[in-house]
Amino acid sequence: MATQPTDPTGIAHPVPAQTARALERGLGIPERWQTRRAERKQARLIGARNRRTLARWLRRTANRAEPPRALARTPEPLLHYRAAAVRTDLLEIAAILEHTRKPDPARVAAVRDLLANGCDSPLYNPDIHISELHATLHYVRSGL
Repeated sequence: MATQPTDPTGIAHPVPAQTARALERGLGIPERWQTRRAERKQARLIGARNRRTLARWLRRTANRAEPPRALARTPEPLLHYRAAAVRTDLLEIAAILEHTRKPDPARVAAVRDLLANGCDSPLYNPDIHISELHATLHYVRSGL
């Protein structure tokens, strides 16, 4: 009757050694994955394509400063009087954003939140005071 070998070296699977970069940082696999994911997200945020898209979005918002027609089929959530009040600022930020090479990622994220987040954006929510809109635009303009 054959028995199993008792030598543990033949059974155990070798564990791959961590790279020098991982040992240097002291990070495990999930932390390295999260770090790389955050780096890629930031690179996409400040990439040229995203900056051009945000600039187009700013210009479109600035040009929609007129009130909508009375018989429009779908109501627009944009507060047109606020967009009209900051039209020149929006156009200026669009031009700066389009032509800058390395913008601050926090400023670009603030522009995206201003345009995309309907609940917390002073452009869409009438419960938020207009001074928040001016403060956000000043913050963005100062960092770009």
